Amino acid sequence: MVKISVCLFPRVNYRQVVLIFPKQFRIHFHNHSNKKRLYSGFMFLAEACLLEFIQAHFKIDACEITGIVFIQIHSRNGNYTRIYM
Repeated sequence: MVKISVCLFPRVNYRQVVLIFPKQFRIHFHNHSNKKRLYSGFMFLAEACLLEFIQAHFKIDACEITGIVFIQIHSRNGNYTRIYM
């Protein structure tokens, strides 16, 4: 197995950020009639918030971030997670 370090770009800082829906929203997201639009909007908003946070934290006017986004719909053991209210 190739070590991840050979796949990374030199002089680039890598960080992992996990954003989680509040428990109160999960059932609404699950039952929404247009999940694609809802999740897409959430992902754009999350990226904008993260970019603003990074710029404020490091006191810089411009920076570039790249994200890989996925939505996890199962628990750690692989079972589908359905939240009932």
